[in-house]
Amino acid sequence: MKLLELLQIASSEEKSEEFLRQKGVLKTFDSCPFCSAKNIGKVRRNFLKCYNCRREWSIRKDSILQDLKIPFSKFILAVKLFILEVPVNKAYKELDLAYNTTHKIYTRLRRCIYKFVSKDDQLLSGEVEMDESYFGGKRKGNRGRGAKNKIPVFGIIERNGKVKVEIVKDVSAETLLRETIKKVKRGSLIYTDKFRSYDSLVMYGFKHERIDKSVKFANGKVYINGIEGFWSYAKERLLKFHGVSRENFVYYLKELEFRYNYRDNIEDSLYVCLGGIF
Repeated sequence: MKLLELLQIASSEEKSEEFLRQKGVLKTFDSCPFCSAKNIGKVRRNFLKCYNCRREWSIRKDSILQDLKIPFSKFILAVKLFILEVPVNKAYKELDLAYNTTHKIYTRLRRCIYKFVSKDDQLLSGEVEMDESYFGGKRKGNRGRGAKNKIPVFGIIERNGKVKVEIVKDVSAETLLRETIKKVKRGSLIYTDKFRSYDSLVMYGFKHERIDKSVKFANGKVYINGIEGFWSYAKERLLKFHGVSRENFVYYLKELEFRYNYRDNIEDSLYVCLGGIF
């Protein structure tokens, strides 16, 4: 949606509420969520009441907005700024909200994305590239494989399709094979570099071709430029956060997976995500 259209919607709380309901973020209650009676009605602004069990509830119930005491208009603008990758330290000023409130909104969006992406169990297939990478701050020591105190991430990309990334405890053959079996359809053609942890892929029903990057980066269709391109994309975007804690890194990583996979329609995809999680 164009920014001018969104600003028109955000000019009124009624329009913003209807927009969020159409997007599935706010639920439409046709019956009482406590006793299932149909005899319900609006009793005051943003509250509904059941005339059977006499209980009341907010129209924000069971949504990402349930205990966020901000106007609907501010929320949809916050979502837009998140989509545009405006950082919290700038977004809170644009929204005229407290920094902590804006940070809470962004955190919830990332957690919703994490849940949404984690539910995707569709196997990648066809021609697939695999590689590992390491994430973390500037530290002394080895780079790449064998790097200490960095977070190992395993990535798989389907050519002309989606990417899937996962934090792994190590890059042993057992770990990478387990992740491959969970994410790739047997019989697929997998391209990797010469790393020995990929030696047993053929034994488990995968076709396998390798590129020796010490010699050249591509040999016809044998290359892993796709997954390496994702690593560049991810690291470039993570740099602007000036450090992400280890405990929160997974949410940022899955956000980048989501942004990459839904880059052609990210706004609608994000609202589908927000409406489907709660």
